[in-house]
Amino acid sequence: MPGRLARAIEHTWQDVGYAVRQLRRAPGFVAAASLTLALGIGANTAVFSVFNGFLRPLPVPDAGSIVVLAAVLPGDETGLRYRFSYAAVQDYRQGATAFADIFAFDLRINGLGVGNTTTQFVTQAVTGNFFSGLRLTPVAGRFFEPGEGEHANAEALIVLGHSYWMRRFGGDPAVVGLPVRLDGMAGRVIGVAPEGFRGLFEGADMDGYIPLGASRYPSNRSGTFFTDRSFRQLTMVARLKPNVTLEAARASASAVAADLADRYPATERGTTVRVLPEHLARPVPLPSLTQLMPLIRWLLSALASLVLLIACLNVANLLLVRATVREREMAVRSALGAGRRRLVRLLLVESVLLALVGAALGLGLGKAISVAFLNSIHIGTDVPLRLDFDFDWRVFGFAFAVAIGTGLAIGVWPALRASRVAVGGLLHDGGRSGSAGAGRQRVRSLLVISQIAGSLTLLVVAGLLVRSLQQAQRIDLGFDPDQVLTVRLDPLQIGYDESRAWTFYDDLHRRLRALPGVESVSSSFNIPLSYIFGAYVVRAEGEPAVNEPRSAIGDNSVTPDYFRTLRIPIVRGRSFTDADLGDSTRVVIVNDTFAARFWPNQDPIGKRIEVPDIPGPLWQVIGVARDSKYLAVFESPLPHFYFTQAQHMSFLRTVIVRSSLPLEELSGRVQREIQALDPDLPVADLRPFRDVLGGNIGFVLFRIGAMQGSAMSVLGLILAVIGVYGVVSYRTAQRSREIGIRMALGAVPADIRRLVLSQGAGLVLAGVAAGLVAALALTRLLARVVLFVSLADPLTFAAVTILLGGSALVACWLPARRAMRVAPVDALRHDS
Repeated sequence: MPGRLARAIEHTWQDVGYAVRQLRRAPGFVAAASLTLALGIGANTAVFSVFNGFLRPLPVPDAGSIVVLAAVLPGDETGLRYRFSYAAVQDYRQGATAFADIFAFDLRINGLGVGNTTTQFVTQAVTGNFFSGLRLTPVAGRFFEPGEGEHANAEALIVLGHSYWMRRFGGDPAVVGLPVRLDGMAGRVIGVAPEGFRGLFEGADMDGYIPLGASRYPSNRSGTFFTDRSFRQLTMVARLKPNVTLEAARASASAVAADLADRYPATERGTTVRVLPEHLARPVPLPSLTQLMPLIRWLLSALASLVLLIACLNVANLLLVRATVREREMAVRSALGAGRRRLVRLLLVESVLLALVGAALGLGLGKAISVAFLNSIHIGTDVPLRLDFDFDWRVFGFAFAVAIGTGLAIGVWPALRASRVAVGGLLHDGGRSGSAGAGRQRVRSLLVISQIAGSLTLLVVAGLLVRSLQQAQRIDLGFDPDQVLTVRLDPLQIGYDESRAWTFYDDLHRRLRALPGVESVSSSFNIPLSYIFGAYVVRAEGEPAVNEPRSAIGDNSVTPDYFRTLRIPIVRGRSFTDADLGDSTRVVIVNDTFAARFWPNQDPIGKRIEVPDIPGPLWQVIGVARDSKYLAVFESPLPHFYFTQAQHMSFLRTVIVRSSLPLEELSGRVQREIQALDPDLPVADLRPFRDVLGGNIGFVLFRIGAMQGSAMSVLGLILAVIGVYGVVSYRTAQRSREIGIRMALGAVPADIRRLVLSQGAGLVLAGVAAGLVAALALTRLLARVVLFVSLADPLTFAAVTILLGGSALVACWLPARRAMRVAPVDALRHDS
């Protein structure tokens, strides 16, 4: 056996050496084939690197045992109430026996003051066992201890994120012990997280980590955060015990959920829990995302695979032509004793080497595509987001596997054809098989038809995605974002109390209204389609409390000019005024969907609602605002309601300015007015509202789909056109003698052009017909991805057919034009 293995290795190396020598003699063929494969492999590598970035295991020991627990509340339409109260986390820690450790976090935006400078500081407020549960080791200092900071008014201890440490402190380990200010409170840095760990919110690179009780948030200072079971702010994460299955973990968590529902029916009745592997819960464990992400991955993989298939068909065609040229060589080898298996192996080694060269080039192309894709994503926020598409061993392993598979796939058929030689006929001059030649022509024609069909399918999908983006950008959002500038501020980040924050915002609004060209100014807790949102459980007056818990309804806290600034019509009743103060009747404005749900066929004005999480008198409805988009462009109409800031004040606000001035000029003036009031206040997300809508959860998903689809379709179109040109050129060259005879017998150039174009047009028509059928079948699977446009959109199908058909016919015309110019004498000399 060792001797046989040694001989096999020796023969393989001989075959590799021979293949290298043969390929060096055909540099044009190698360049064409490897570049074609590079396009296909590069596209697949780029897509895989995106998936790999999203699904890459956490950089923690035994990352596969990390799971996310997500609450499921009855009637929760949005899925946004997946988080838990601190009290519930404690219950799961005590009762869920399947987990070795349970920890939790809350995403916050704080202010970090060092010396005389305060900057925005995006943190995860974490339980004391956060880092020990993840089994991480600090690169400097220490981490929190289990239980540390899990109480109101905890000390402001800071663990810096590694990127933030390098960016702001230059990686200086002496930062440990540094006195700082967290939201104006005295604090200190105690450690630095390890490199590569960016927190537990996919796509974000946390600036740092703080204990749960270490901030000036009102809920922390009052202790509500730690005692109120309706205060659901924590994402719960756990590490499975060794050898515990996901099913056992779900059973353990479900048992705790059932027990809590019995013990605390007011807040936990009907609540269940989902247990997900951490990588399937990114960026947040929403059921809609859990269901949608696999579909998106499947779609992008299918498009990239189709590009690779078209590239393979193209190279297979080249190999078939090359195999025809080398038939005499194969016949000689066969006559000298080479068996068919050896001939097939020789040719397969060549195709695999070609694929490996293509993979090497494709890795570079894939990296360039990934970088270009990443740079094209507009996130619309100053929050430190980072999408990690870096190549690692998985990407290189994927590219190598694809190269080997591609090399075998493209080489096996040409190798079998070339090795099936008729030795006697081929070793005599003139010995050729007409039927065999016709058979090869049919195979090459079928390959080109398949390329055209695949390219048309890609173009149709890309066209639908582009049309979906166009229609999404034309959709009525329910508000007017044009000529609007937004800026996010939070005076709490520099230690303001409520009274001082009120004064700051009042002064800022007054100064901004005085700027030339400013039409209106307002501020609100959030703005539509932002990553910041709020929601409360709401009950109509007189509705039995037994209906709790019900779905949380989105809310916003706004100043009186909010609706005028964003041009959201009040369709019934009135808007807020300066007379709606904290000591007057508590009032709210609801949207159309809210009114229709709570009081169908009734006048909602004067009706009252209860918000159980906000103790005190009921809230009276004074107006109905028109529905708009709140969370996503593609959402169905959602109920929504508005508080006035005077009665439900928020420190964190987005200031909204509508102006006739160019927004670039307005931006500088707004920045100066803020700094004039307080130069220490961090200024974030100062940008046109249109830019905000372009990122975050606005149009970004549509734009990503359109970009990815368009890139794939362009590659497919290029490859298909090259394939058509190659086959028609080869056929024309093979018919040179026939063309010469026709011209000698009186055929004019127009006749030759018609002859060549007719054979190419037949391939194009067949490919387009097959592609239309395939595209219609594929688009049926895209109903959840392609929105706002019909899946059988006639404009898309017509435009794509014209584009591909026209491009392919141009590829046919070039060989026809060349054939028209051939002199009959030269054509008759051609050795056919």
